[in-house]
Amino acid sequence: MRPVATTLSKDVVAPVERVFQLLTDPARFPLWLPGCSSAEPTGPMKKGSKVKVHFGKRATTFEVVDFAEPYTFGWVEIGARRGQKMFFQLDFAGSLTAVTIKDVWDPPSLVARLRAKLRPRRAPAHHHLDRAIQNLRLALTG
Repeated sequence: MRPVATTLSKDVVAPVERVFQLLTDPARFPLWLPGCSSAEPTGPMKKGSKVKVHFGKRATTFEVVDFAEPYTFGWVEIGARRGQKMFFQLDFAGSLTAVTIKDVWDPPSLVARLRAKLRPRRAPAHHHLDRAIQNLRLALTG
């Protein structure tokens, strides 16, 4: 079964290093990650690190699978939505940073894929990614 992938690219007004620092600081996840109420790392952020993330009453764990400062960061969820992946690519664009977010979901079965299409429980993935970019912009200006 093929994964379902959604990609969104937008610019933010901040240097690449500053955007990377914000994205990779678990204490600041609630500032930009939609629905996130807290995040606790198990150690320093690097490839292989785990972060316990809370979305209201739901808790899950992210495992960092990509960490190349200051350009790429990504995780795979090993909790409730097992296999959900999120990747960030940052590119220098003059006084801006081009942020590309890719959300990848590998449905565990055909039934899961059909259920997701027929009864979505949350906003479409592109809406979720757009909210993350908007939140990033706000966090970087504050």
